[in-house]
Amino acid sequence: MTYCTRCGKKLGEDGEFCPNCGAAVGSKVGFQGTIAARISRDRFLQEHWVKRIVAIVIDSIIVGIATMILSIALFFPLFLVNPIWFFNWLSFPFAVGLIYVFYFSLTESSYGRTIGKGLLGLKVVTVDGGRPSLENAFIRNISKIHLVLLILDLIGGFFTARDPHQKYSDRIAHTTVV
Repeated sequence: MTYCTRCGKKLGEDGEFCPNCGAAVGSKVGFQGTIAARISRDRFLQEHWVKRIVAIVIDSIIVGIATMILSIALFFPLFLVNPIWFFNWLSFPFAVGLIYVFYFSLTESSYGRTIGKGLLGLKVVTVDGGRPSLENAFIRNISKIHLVLLILDLIGGFFTARDPHQKYSDRIAHTTVV
């Protein structure tokens, strides 16, 4: 099963164009160039990436609150003695990053989406249309361990991927977001 690279709808086996939005299907017809250039011209792709950004903001709020609660619950005595320790620039981002990878990997492998993606009608699928395994979900989310890695993952996808719904790690994990 394949999905339209423009609108994300499921495609039939034999069509040359998406029945929903009319985009060309397959590698023989369509826009050549980087995904970044394609996104700059395609309103459907712009909407897709805006939805993904909003979804990660929602998920970040959820993960941030969970991290604060978990950290205070586990380290409350240390928090009372030295509240600044809790927001240490080395330990806090790393803790959040680990929880990010854990949260995204488990929810995407179990449900095909995170809470943020679910609210915006997005889901993670393998390139053949199935739900990603825990291994695939882990691979596609490992860059979320630190913001710099996530930005590099997005940039790598925008300038090297063929599927405009993929970041670089999606190519390695054989997943996409529709």
